[in-house]
Amino acid sequence: MGQKIPQAEERAFQTLFELIRTHKIRPGERIYETDLAERFGMSRTPLRAALMRLVTEGVLSKSPGRRGYALPHLTGRDMKEVFFARAALEGMAGLLLARGCSDEAAAELDGIILRQKELLRTGVKMGEYASLNGHFHFALIEYAGNEYIGRCFSPIYWRSIMYTLLYATFYRGDEAEALHHPRRPSWEQHNEKLEARKSGDGENTRKIIEAHVLENCSYWREGIGQE
Repeated sequence: MGQKIPQAEERAFQTLFELIRTHKIRPGERIYETDLAERFGMSRTPLRAALMRLVTEGVLSKSPGRRGYALPHLTGRDMKEVFFARAALEGMAGLLLARGCSDEAAAELDGIILRQKELLRTGVKMGEYASLNGHFHFALIEYAGNEYIGRCFSPIYWRSIMYTLLYATFYRGDEAEALHHPRRPSWEQHNEKLEARKSGDGENTRKIIEAHVLENCSYWREGIGQE
């Protein structure tokens, strides 16, 4: 497991992430530590740590000599590159997991899917669903057991998730629209990955995971073209 993050910093991180998810921070917009601290009543030390964490993960940018932080502009080319990189990493993680998955790993991954299904059944809470989605992908990477895949994955995932949050109808529209959107919900994709893993066929698991990640890339491309 990774290093434990202080609670105040994690709360600040989740608050900032929610501002992005709900489009209160838009690509190209600059945000300032002092304004955020006053607006949300946050201590500046954990807030600064959370902002720098988002910079490290590639979600925000900070230019030398300029005040504040910005959510970078998103482009079709950048989206394609980051999703191809993510597909390669997650695919290899799936291959490794298919070759040897502990009972603990299987139980945690299955549990995440069950919680996602329950949210859709009882009423979608977008922030919680997004959090579970991230939990699934990071757990998949962690249980694959390859330190170098783990090191590379985090900034690629967070960069890719910006496209998901800003361009996916599921997260952009109202809850009724999200429930009836024609694209398959992520829990179904996650379940297919685990079913492939159970077969023990690492190469097939890799191909299924890569296809799912790139399917998302193709789907979001339409939204990029509209903005």
